[in-house]
Amino acid sequence: MPILGPKALMDIAVPTGVDAGEVLRIEMESGLSGPEVIALAATVIGEANQYIMERMGGLLTLTERGHARYRQGVGSAHVTPVSSEFAEPDGVRADQIGHMLPRLDYKDATAWSNKYLRRAPREDVVDDLLEIKEGWTNRCIIDLLTRALSDAEKRIGQAGYDVPWVIGDSGQNVPYIPPQRGLHVFDETVTHFLRTNAAISASNAATALETAAKKLAWQGHTGRKLALVSESNLAVYEGMNAKKFVRVIPGDVKLVQGGSDVLLVSEGTLEGVPGELFGLYLSSYGVVELRYHERIPANYFWMTKSYGVNHRQNGLAIRTEPGVGFGMKVDPQISRSIVPALEFVLFPATHGVGVNDRTNGVAAQIASGGADYESPTVT
Repeated sequence: MPILGPKALMDIAVPTGVDAGEVLRIEMESGLSGPEVIALAATVIGEANQYIMERMGGLLTLTERGHARYRQGVGSAHVTPVSSEFAEPDGVRADQIGHMLPRLDYKDATAWSNKYLRRAPREDVVDDLLEIKEGWTNRCIIDLLTRALSDAEKRIGQAGYDVPWVIGDSGQNVPYIPPQRGLHVFDETVTHFLRTNAAISASNAATALETAAKKLAWQGHTGRKLALVSESNLAVYEGMNAKKFVRVIPGDVKLVQGGSDVLLVSEGTLEGVPGELFGLYLSSYGVVELRYHERIPANYFWMTKSYGVNHRQNGLAIRTEPGVGFGMKVDPQISRSIVPALEFVLFPATHGVGVNDRTNGVAAQIASGGADYESPTVT
């Protein structure tokens, strides 16, 4: 599925066969013409679309589907029977369940007028466009983290739901009990939302990370994992047991060993994931990259397995319009005049962030005051 970069956006804003100079007639005191303003907008917003996928694509997959379907657990796991000469085996059919994927329309706009554009310095125009770019980037990361950390079901239509990670409780509208995997059998007590009813500490954080890594591994998500933690809790994670926490040292920093202390160092990181990498946690169920992000609320973290940028096994999905691709678009607005001129620019976008694989995500809260997980507000 395409990402709307600068070239694609320019083609959409000014299609083949249209004389941009005539349609967008304007000449600014700074020397910018109407087509140049639109080219600037296409470049800035196109780079934003590409940046979002470069920084978040390792957590999600792009899809045009309006829903997802998958197997759920029904008793013990199926094992292929031994062949019999005089009897045919019983037929097998998977028990399926599904959920809806959301899709919403968004729109931003510059506060321009024809007179403003005729007199505005180039730098002011660029600053306006950067404001739109920042707003779009913020929208995407807030939507992503909100879905990742929320245990809420959101109704879509009459009977459909946008759902969270695994929750087997029958009190849910769409409870999900995963199929048996290996020797691990799941029931309605299974959940991928953890709550530690105690003040956050290094030992509590380590225990929660271990539990989250185990839940992912039991669902087949083995290998290196990723945990996005709150910037507010950095000191807590850095204070974990030195045999479990590995500080990541940049390759251009020289290491000097002294005394009897062992210094653990790691190289190589996941691509297409947000947050600032500051360490690794050596769980019994695989290495976990620790990244902090300023938008993760204090005392929360989210763990997942990244399979690569825009991979269909990633935990989250972004639903887009069919045939359009992902990203914000540039829509020039022309004055109603005998001599049309560029007035301002609209920036529409359509997408929705939902769960793709309900087993590939674990959200955790470490705070005293209750035993049940409480969804935070991401701002």
